[in-house]
Amino acid sequence: MLIDHLADEAFVFGDDVALAIFGELAFLPTLVLAARICPPGVEAVLFATLMSIFNGASAVGTEIGAALTKYLGVTESNFENLGLLTIICNLSSLYPLVFLGWLDGVGSTGEDDAEEEVIIDVPSVLDGKGE
Repeated sequence: MLIDHLADEAFVFGDDVALAIFGELAFLPTLVLAARICPPGVEAVLFATLMSIFNGASAVGTEIGAALTKYLGVTESNFENLGLLTIICNLSSLYPLVFLGWLDGVGSTGEDDAEEEVIIDVPSVLDGKGE
């Protein structure tokens, strides 16, 4: 079996790459929702803002996890509270579900409807004549 002969370094690399790929795939619905509610012309700013928030939240989450690990006394030799730490971490990942009610009706407009809402006469705008 291949798994029996897999080096630790290869396992760590594969785990890190796999988590990064699946993390980005999990973030795609957020980007699609943001694109639907975003005003035309500010998509790049919105994407940069979302990625900044995402990266900042990741750093804060890492620090909170480290502090919680230290508080519960989980070390390389003491696994007494590891079960509690795992439960707390898994339950905290469900916290965003509390805010799903805020998204009612957001993104319900299809792409075709959104394109019809914003019709700009590009030649007249470029000529300075306005709309």
